[in-house]
Amino acid sequence: MFGRKSVESLVVGAGPCGMLAALVLADGGNDVTIVDSAPRTCTSSNSAIIHPTTLRVLERIGISEKLIQSGYKIESYQFYDGNSLRETFNLKDLPLAFPYALSVPQSELELLLEEELEEAGVHILWNHRVSDVKEEHGGLDVTVDRYSERDTGYAISHTERVITKTFHYHTKLLAAADGYNSVLRRMAGVQQKTLGEDQYFVTFEFDTERDPAHGVFVSIKDGLATAQQPIDSGIARLQFQYSGLTLPSRNREKERSYLQDRSELPDYLDEKHFNELVKERVPWKTGYINRLRYRAAVPFKKRYLERPRSGNIFFLGDAARSFAPLGNLGLNLGLQEAEQLAHITLLNPEEPKVRNEVLDQFGENMVENWLQLTNLDAAATASEMTDPWVAKNTGRILRTLPATDETLERLASQAFINLDEKKLSQILV
Repeated sequence: MFGRKSVESLVVGAGPCGMLAALVLADGGNDVTIVDSAPRTCTSSNSAIIHPTTLRVLERIGISEKLIQSGYKIESYQFYDGNSLRETFNLKDLPLAFPYALSVPQSELELLLEEELEEAGVHILWNHRVSDVKEEHGGLDVTVDRYSERDTGYAISHTERVITKTFHYHTKLLAAADGYNSVLRRMAGVQQKTLGEDQYFVTFEFDTERDPAHGVFVSIKDGLATAQQPIDSGIARLQFQYSGLTLPSRNREKERSYLQDRSELPDYLDEKHFNELVKERVPWKTGYINRLRYRAAVPFKKRYLERPRSGNIFFLGDAARSFAPLGNLGLNLGLQEAEQLAHITLLNPEEPKVRNEVLDQFGENMVENWLQLTNLDAAATASEMTDPWVAKNTGRILRTLPATDETLERLASQAFINLDEKKLSQILV
């Protein structure tokens, strides 16, 4: 086809997962292009918790040191029964390269990844959306439209996005990291399965005078979780799990703007309701000093693909599966899996049959890992020394901890909880 560009790999979605995959591919000499329909990287705070294992991944691509400088170290997790402290898990005493998790704005992570991509000679094509994908010639023919915004010029002026140019790519592999509402997933015609019950969370970020002492606080009462996470000294995030809350339909793609119009906020996100929630559900002192920085209400529909590979498309991150927010499993697994996908691609560049077999096995391992992490209750056994309340809530507690590998076993042992290695074959490796 005239004007068609050939690239070895095409990454769709410039969130953390997509950017990391593109970076590892580029560093390995792969001719990679990355596109995203958004106009720019994320600018909201959208704070995340990076696990110790994920920090090792970021160390290998050279950004862990800078990220640590801009983040806040988390060394402990305290769990409450709604009233009293029942268990504390400590990371700082574990024999790890990074004996802590890291609370950091996702925007900072994305900025560092984009800078590394620029240094590697890979420029993200913002405002580029995939409009068609066809299997052809042992690869994929992908149509990508470039958009720009223009003023309509009507009496009530507004901007609209218009296509300014169309590109055609031929690629051996398309890494689909285009998020929860994946366009590529719909184009491929693949269906997701339920990974667990849907959950709803209301989130507030606020100024605080409390010294969090490098800890996360979690309360579980009447089946609902509440968690306070330090973002930095002086800033914290509170997440309230809700039951029976009807939320407006919303695109769960990452927010690109930090600003919020207070006049458009629903009642359950106003300051009065925040104070009521704190009084009813928070057994610790929040240190709130009368300033809400950010608030959001988001439904989390937990879904997954039984087969992450569909032809020459491989799905990553939220495009492949989605978890509830506590524990930040989605982001951390996405970064870890993105690195692995890139390495598999680099090791098998000219053998499509072999590469697909390896990718299928990798996909099976990913799915088994997701299912095991979702059903930790089946693999965890409390001992006589385990606090009874902890024993009753073992699965939820373990899923909230910042661990997706053998670190989880070490943390569980602090509460005298034993994990069955056979039932966690993909985790305890």
